[in-house]
Amino acid sequence: MYGLLAAGQADPEVMARVLAEAFGVPLSSVDVSPASEMENRNWDATVTCEYEDFSGDLACRLSVYGAEEVTPQPSEDDLAALLAPELGTPVLISWGNLPWIRKVVTPQGGVTFARVEDLEDEGAGCRVYATEVPVVEFPGARVEGFPEVVRDLPAATPLADGLFPDVDPHGAAGEIRTLVWGWEALISRMVGGWPPSRWYGAEMYREDLENRDRLGAALTERAPDERAVVGSALVALDARFREFTVDDGGVGLATILRSEAKDYSSSPWYWRRRPPVPPWVHGAQ
Repeated sequence: MYGLLAAGQADPEVMARVLAEAFGVPLSSVDVSPASEMENRNWDATVTCEYEDFSGDLACRLSVYGAEEVTPQPSEDDLAALLAPELGTPVLISWGNLPWIRKVVTPQGGVTFARVEDLEDEGAGCRVYATEVPVVEFPGARVEGFPEVVRDLPAATPLADGLFPDVDPHGAAGEIRTLVWGWEALISRMVGGWPPSRWYGAEMYREDLENRDRLGAALTERAPDERAVVGSALVALDARFREFTVDDGGVGLATILRSEAKDYSSSPWYWRRRPPVPPWVHGAQ
Protein backbone atom coordinates (compact mmCIF):
# COMPACT_ATOMS: atom_id res chain seq x y z
CA MET A 1 0.00 0.00 0.00
CA TYR A 2 1.26 3.45 -0.95
CA GLY A 3 0.00 6.54 0.87
CA LEU A 4 0.67 9.77 -1.01
CA LEU A 5 -0.50 13.36 -0.69
CA ALA A 6 -0.68 15.85 -3.56
CA ALA A 7 -0.77 19.62 -3.32
CA GLY A 8 -3.09 19.86 -6.32
CA GLN A 9 -6.03 17.86 -7.62
CA ALA A 10 -5.15 14.55 -9.24
CA ASP A 11 -6.49 13.92 -12.73
CA PRO A 12 -7.78 10.30 -12.74
CA GLU A 13 -6.79 9.72 -16.37
CA VAL A 14 -3.25 10.95 -15.76
CA MET A 15 -3.07 8.88 -12.58
CA ALA A 16 -4.15 5.73 -14.42
CA ARG A 17 -1.57 6.24 -17.18
CA VAL A 18 1.27 6.88 -14.72
CA LEU A 19 0.34 3.90 -12.55
CA ALA A 20 0.22 1.61 -15.57
CA GLU A 21 3.74 2.73 -16.47
CA ALA A 22 5.05 2.54 -12.91
CA PHE A 23 3.76 -0.96 -12.25
CA GLY A 24 4.31 -2.28 -15.77
CA VAL A 25 0.70 -3.34 -16.36
CA PRO A 26 -1.81 -2.58 -19.14
CA LEU A 27 -3.99 0.47 -18.66
CA SER A 28 -6.98 -1.88 -18.52
CA SER A 29 -5.54 -3.40 -15.32
CA VAL A 30 -5.60 -0.06 -13.45
CA ASP A 31 -8.56 1.37 -11.56
CA VAL A 32 -8.55 4.96 -10.27
CA SER A 33 -11.69 5.90 -8.35
CA PRO A 34 -12.90 8.23 -5.61
CA ALA A 35 -12.71 6.58 -2.20
CA SER A 36 -16.48 6.93 -1.89
CA GLU A 37 -17.17 5.14 -5.18
CA MET A 38 -18.29 1.54 -4.66
CA GLU A 39 -20.15 0.66 -7.87
CA ASN A 40 -18.44 1.86 -11.02
CA ARG A 41 -15.05 0.29 -10.47
CA ASN A 42 -12.86 -2.19 -12.26
CA TRP A 43 -12.87 -4.93 -9.63
CA ASP A 44 -10.51 -7.05 -11.74
CA ALA A 45 -7.78 -4.40 -11.67
CA THR A 46 -4.39 -5.45 -10.30
CA VAL A 47 -3.39 -1.86 -9.53
CA THR A 48 -5.89 0.39 -7.76
CA CYS A 49 -5.90 3.99 -6.55
CA GLU A 50 -8.49 5.54 -4.29
CA TYR A 51 -8.39 9.33 -4.00
CA GLU A 52 -9.98 11.84 -1.65
CA ASP A 53 -10.15 15.60 -2.23
CA PHE A 54 -9.59 18.15 0.53
CA SER A 55 -9.57 21.92 0.93
CA GLY A 56 -6.28 22.31 2.83
CA ASP A 57 -2.71 22.73 1.58
CA LEU A 58 -2.76 19.14 0.39
CA ALA A 59 -5.72 18.85 -1.94
CA CYS A 60 -5.67 15.12 -2.56
CA ARG A 61 -4.87 11.92 -0.67
CA LEU A 62 -3.94 8.92 -2.83
CA SER A 63 -4.07 5.32 -1.62
CA VAL A 64 -2.39 3.07 -4.19
CA TYR A 65 -2.27 -0.71 -4.07
CA GLY A 66 -0.53 -3.23 -6.31
CA ALA A 67 -1.63 -6.87 -6.16
CA GLU A 68 0.95 -9.46 -5.10
CA GLU A 69 1.20 -10.86 -8.62
CA VAL A 70 2.37 -7.49 -9.93
CA THR A 71 6.17 -7.62 -9.72
CA PRO A 72 8.43 -5.81 -9.43
CA GLN A 73 6.68 -2.90 -7.75
CA PRO A 74 8.13 0.63 -7.61
CA SER A 75 9.35 2.20 -4.41
CA GLU A 76 7.31 5.04 -2.94
CA ASP A 77 10.11 7.43 -3.92
CA ASP A 78 10.05 6.23 -7.54
CA LEU A 79 6.26 6.45 -7.71
CA ALA A 80 6.29 10.02 -6.39
CA ALA A 81 9.02 10.97 -8.86
CA LEU A 82 6.82 9.74 -11.73
CA LEU A 83 3.61 11.33 -10.45
CA ALA A 84 4.82 14.82 -9.52
CA PRO A 85 5.79 16.04 -13.03
CA GLU A 86 2.80 14.37 -14.68
CA LEU A 87 0.32 15.83 -12.20
CA GLY A 88 2.17 19.16 -12.20
CA THR A 89 2.11 19.39 -8.40
CA PRO A 90 4.27 18.39 -5.43
CA VAL A 91 3.71 14.86 -4.16
CA LEU A 92 4.42 14.07 -0.52
CA ILE A 93 5.33 10.64 0.83
CA SER A 94 6.15 9.26 4.27
CA TRP A 95 9.69 9.44 5.61
CA GLY A 96 11.48 7.67 8.45
CA ASN A 97 9.84 7.19 11.82
CA LEU A 98 8.43 10.70 12.17
CA PRO A 99 4.73 10.82 11.22
CA TRP A 100 4.64 14.63 10.98
CA ILE A 101 7.51 14.70 8.46
CA ARG A 102 6.85 14.18 4.77
CA LYS A 103 9.30 13.97 1.90
CA VAL A 104 8.33 16.38 -0.87
CA VAL A 105 8.97 15.63 -4.54
CA THR A 106 8.36 18.66 -6.74
CA PRO A 107 7.26 18.65 -10.41
CA GLN A 108 10.72 19.94 -11.32
CA GLY A 109 12.38 16.89 -9.72
CA GLY A 110 13.50 18.61 -6.52
CA VAL A 111 13.32 16.85 -3.17
CA THR A 112 12.88 18.47 0.22
CA PHE A 113 11.03 17.87 3.50
CA ALA A 114 7.88 19.31 5.03
CA ARG A 115 6.23 19.34 8.43
CA VAL A 116 2.56 18.45 8.08
CA GLU A 117 -0.34 18.48 10.51
CA ASP A 118 -3.91 17.23 10.20
CA LEU A 119 -6.61 19.89 10.32
CA GLU A 120 -9.61 19.33 12.58
CA ASP A 121 -12.30 20.61 10.23
CA GLU A 122 -13.98 17.88 8.23
CA GLY A 123 -12.78 17.87 4.64
CA ALA A 124 -9.86 20.21 5.35
CA GLY A 125 -7.16 17.56 5.18
CA CYS A 126 -3.67 18.76 6.10
CA ARG A 127 -1.65 21.92 6.51
CA VAL A 128 2.01 22.25 5.55
CA TYR A 129 3.45 24.56 8.18
CA ALA A 130 7.18 24.34 7.43
CA THR A 131 9.49 23.30 4.60
CA GLU A 132 13.28 23.07 4.36
CA VAL A 133 13.37 25.16 1.17
CA PRO A 134 10.70 27.43 -0.33
CA VAL A 135 7.98 25.55 -2.20
CA VAL A 136 5.72 27.76 -4.31
CA GLU A 137 2.63 25.70 -3.56
CA PHE A 138 3.04 26.26 0.20
CA PRO A 139 3.49 30.04 0.52
CA GLY A 140 2.40 30.09 4.17
CA ALA A 141 4.99 27.56 5.32
CA ARG A 142 8.01 28.65 7.37
CA VAL A 143 11.36 27.85 5.76
CA GLU A 144 13.83 26.30 8.20
CA GLY A 145 16.12 23.36 8.78
CA PHE A 146 14.65 20.25 10.38
CA PRO A 147 16.88 18.96 13.21
CA GLU A 148 14.66 15.93 13.79
CA VAL A 149 15.16 14.77 10.20
CA VAL A 150 18.94 14.88 10.59
CA ARG A 151 18.88 13.14 13.96
CA ASP A 152 16.48 10.45 12.75
CA LEU A 153 18.74 9.47 9.84
CA PRO A 154 21.16 6.68 10.88
CA ALA A 155 24.84 7.60 10.92
CA ALA A 156 27.77 5.20 10.53
CA THR A 157 29.45 4.73 13.94
CA PRO A 158 31.64 1.61 13.73
CA LEU A 159 34.10 2.66 16.46
CA ALA A 160 31.40 3.51 18.99
CA ASP A 161 29.45 0.36 18.14
CA GLY A 162 32.44 -1.74 19.12
CA LEU A 163 32.91 -0.15 22.56
CA PHE A 164 31.59 -1.92 25.66
CA PRO A 165 28.84 -3.79 23.77
CA ASP A 166 27.57 -5.61 26.88
CA VAL A 167 27.47 -2.75 29.38
CA ASP A 168 24.39 -1.21 30.95
CA PRO A 169 23.51 1.73 28.67
CA HIS A 170 22.43 3.70 31.75
CA GLY A 171 25.68 3.12 33.64
CA ALA A 172 28.90 5.14 33.50
CA ALA A 173 30.47 3.02 30.74
CA GLY A 174 27.23 3.15 28.78
CA GLU A 175 27.20 6.95 29.05
CA ILE A 176 30.73 7.11 27.66
CA ARG A 177 29.74 4.82 24.79
CA THR A 178 26.80 7.13 24.01
CA LEU A 179 29.04 10.20 24.06
CA VAL A 180 31.54 8.53 21.72
CA TRP A 181 28.65 7.58 19.47
CA GLY A 182 27.50 11.22 19.30
CA TRP A 183 30.98 12.45 18.43
CA GLU A 184 31.42 9.80 15.75
CA ALA A 185 27.94 10.49 14.35
CA LEU A 186 28.80 14.19 13.92
CA ILE A 187 31.98 13.29 12.07
CA SER A 188 30.19 10.70 9.94
CA ARG A 189 27.59 13.28 8.91
CA MET A 190 30.30 15.81 8.16
CA VAL A 191 32.27 13.37 6.01
CA GLY A 192 29.08 12.34 4.21
CA GLY A 193 28.16 15.90 3.24
CA TRP A 194 25.49 16.47 5.90
CA PRO A 195 22.71 14.13 4.74
CA PRO A 196 19.92 14.18 3.87
CA SER A 197 19.71 17.89 2.93
CA ARG A 198 23.29 19.21 3.23
CA TRP A 199 22.20 21.09 6.37
CA TYR A 200 23.17 20.90 10.05
CA GLY A 201 22.04 23.45 12.62
CA ALA A 202 24.58 25.57 14.48
CA GLU A 203 22.82 24.75 17.76
CA MET A 204 23.14 21.06 16.93
CA TYR A 205 26.84 21.51 16.24
CA ARG A 206 27.25 23.30 19.57
CA GLU A 207 25.46 20.46 21.37
CA ASP A 208 27.90 17.99 19.82
CA LEU A 209 30.86 20.04 21.05
CA GLU A 210 29.32 20.22 24.52
CA ASN A 211 28.99 16.44 24.51
CA ARG A 212 32.65 16.20 23.49
CA ASP A 213 33.40 18.24 26.62
CA ARG A 214 31.36 15.78 28.69
CA LEU A 215 33.20 12.86 27.13
CA GLY A 216 36.58 14.27 28.13
CA ALA A 217 35.39 14.87 31.67
CA ALA A 218 33.80 11.42 31.99
CA LEU A 219 36.96 9.68 30.85
CA THR A 220 39.00 11.14 33.71
CA GLU A 221 36.85 9.18 36.17
CA ARG A 222 37.24 5.78 34.49
CA ALA A 223 39.74 3.03 35.14
CA PRO A 224 43.02 3.13 33.17
CA ASP A 225 42.10 0.13 31.00
CA GLU A 226 38.78 1.74 29.99
CA ARG A 227 40.49 5.06 29.29
CA ALA A 228 42.96 3.26 27.04
CA VAL A 229 40.22 1.56 25.02
CA VAL A 230 38.18 4.74 24.56
CA GLY A 231 41.27 6.88 24.12
CA SER A 232 42.39 4.84 21.11
CA ALA A 233 39.04 5.38 19.39
CA LEU A 234 38.99 9.04 20.37
CA VAL A 235 42.42 9.72 18.88
CA ALA A 236 41.20 8.38 15.53
CA LEU A 237 37.96 10.35 15.69
CA ASP A 238 39.67 13.59 16.69
CA ALA A 239 42.09 13.22 13.79
CA ARG A 240 39.18 12.76 11.42
CA PHE A 241 37.46 15.82 12.88
CA ARG A 242 40.59 17.93 12.31
CA GLU A 243 40.83 16.66 8.74
CA PHE A 244 37.36 17.94 7.85
CA THR A 245 37.40 21.24 9.74
CA VAL A 246 39.35 24.50 9.75
CA ASP A 247 40.56 26.59 12.69
CA ASP A 248 38.92 30.02 12.72
CA GLY A 249 39.40 30.73 16.40
CA GLY A 250 35.72 30.00 17.06
CA VAL A 251 34.56 33.11 15.21
CA GLY A 252 32.24 31.36 12.74
CA LEU A 253 30.23 29.48 15.33
CA ALA A 254 30.17 32.44 17.71
CA THR A 255 28.83 34.69 14.95
CA ILE A 256 25.93 32.46 13.97
CA LEU A 257 25.05 31.86 17.63
CA ARG A 258 25.48 35.57 18.40
CA SER A 259 28.07 34.79 21.06
CA GLU A 260 31.34 36.50 21.85
CA ALA A 261 34.18 35.01 19.83
CA LYS A 262 36.31 35.05 22.97
CA ASP A 263 33.89 32.55 24.49
CA TYR A 264 35.49 29.92 22.27
CA SER A 265 38.99 31.28 21.85
CA SER A 266 40.08 29.81 25.18
CA SER A 267 37.92 26.68 24.90
CA PRO A 268 39.24 23.22 23.94
CA TRP A 269 40.67 23.00 20.43
CA TYR A 270 37.56 21.55 18.80
CA TRP A 271 35.50 24.63 19.76
CA ARG A 272 37.77 26.71 17.55
CA ARG A 273 37.18 24.56 14.48
CA ARG A 274 34.29 24.44 12.02
CA PRO A 275 33.58 22.86 8.61
CA PRO A 276 35.08 24.88 5.71
CA VAL A 277 31.54 25.53 4.42
CA PRO A 278 29.25 26.03 7.44
CA PRO A 279 26.41 23.49 7.15
CA TRP A 280 23.97 25.73 9.00
CA VAL A 281 23.56 27.61 5.71
CA HIS A 282 20.98 25.85 3.49
CA GLY A 283 22.50 24.11 0.49
CA ALA A 284 26.07 23.87 1.85
CA GLN A 285 28.22 22.03 -0.66
